[in-house]
Amino acid sequence: ESNLKVMIDDGQLVTAKDVFEFAKQKDALAVHVIDKVAFYLGLACGNIANILNPSTIVIGGGVSNAGEFLTDQVQDYFNTFTFPTVRDSCKIRLAQLGNDAGVIGASSLIKGIVAKQVEAAD
Repeated sequence: ESNLKVMIDDGQLVTAKDVFEFAKQKDALAVHVIDKVAFYLGLACGNIANILNPSTIVIGGGVSNAGEFLTDQVQDYFNTFTFPTVRDSCKIRLAQLGNDAGVIGASSLIKGIVAKQVEAAD
């Protein structure tokens, strides 16, 4: 029987981390849930890539904590849903900055704006 199902049936709090841990232990329900997550994430990334053709798609947030366990599965579905040229040119990566990404991005934007204003004043 699935340990994940037991937790759910008992009304216990189940986190994404729990699901990924159970999936790594080959828990049948958890593996199925992760496969569905990877399918929809791969489909979404594939659609975005087909439209925008970016060089990289970065996956962040809580799901990124699953690491390569998740990205390998997402990559498989991504490859299914993308055009061959897009598939070859676009990479899927995990966010490296964690919860600081927003602050770093905002400060980088402000730095750029200030630099342009200083340049215009000269």
